[in-house]
Amino acid sequence: MKAKTVNLQEWVSFGGGGFGESYYNKTDNSVILKLNKTSVTEDKAREEFLRSKAVYDMGIPSAEPYEFVTDGERYGMTVQRIQGKESFGKIIADHPERISELAGITADYAKALHAIPCNTEVFGNMNLRTREMISANKTIPEPIKERLIGYIDELEPATTCLHGDLNPCNIITADGKVYWIDLGDFSYGDPLLDFSIMAHMSYYGPNPLLLKLFHMDRKKMIQFYHTMGKQYFGHVWDTPEHQEKMERIAQIMAGKAICIWPSAYHVNLPYLQGKKLKTALNLFIGDHIKM
Repeated sequence: MKAKTVNLQEWVSFGGGGFGESYYNKTDNSVILKLNKTSVTEDKAREEFLRSKAVYDMGIPSAEPYEFVTDGERYGMTVQRIQGKESFGKIIADHPERISELAGITADYAKALHAIPCNTEVFGNMNLRTREMISANKTIPEPIKERLIGYIDELEPATTCLHGDLNPCNIITADGKVYWIDLGDFSYGDPLLDFSIMAHMSYYGPNPLLLKLFHMDRKKMIQFYHTMGKQYFGHVWDTPEHQEKMERIAQIMAGKAICIWPSAYHVNLPYLQGKKLKTALNLFIGDHIKM
């Protein structure tokens, strides 16, 4: 599949994330352009487009991907613009009294997603992908790496669908409907891995980072995470055995963060500027990977 070339003069930038930038079309308000950073290869961007299209074709509530595109340097896609959308994170920032309601809805939608058998020929194995990522990293000390890989190997070899980046800003609502967005990491594996970002960030993400990414401080993140967990897992959530599992999931995410951090933009946040990567990571991961 060859990428269609887009003319950026026809688009207006409205924001960016860790790996790219998004644009509105000047004449067609039904479409959005998403371009990755130049560090994302053409093959990787094409793979993300095809995964997003496959997710939509499965009937999972999400924006419809239209075309695989490039501006000549970066690669990405055009995708359906969902008018009037708000992320759950933004709604909670404006209406904190709705945090329990929206955490419960997220849990219900996550449980429905995790009940869907995934096409293992189209989507990747999150268990294996995470294991390979951490195993190949040269920054994580070997004893910690072995520990994290051991935790990954204890996960269930499930083939159920995973969002891959489940957080309160990747679930949105518009006109009474709920959608998943940012599906580039959609995969299959142990559903516990879809809780890794929330498990880790709730307790170890610095407040400036949490506010920037999710519009919530740590107190609200912890409330969202635990309300979502109780709705999803029921009475099992509060047992020591399950909380130990979630701590291991958080540690896996801490190791994964070291792998993806250098290619993301978060290290350039003002409160991290001038700090070495190791110092920045220690602010992010807390005690998770210290000996």
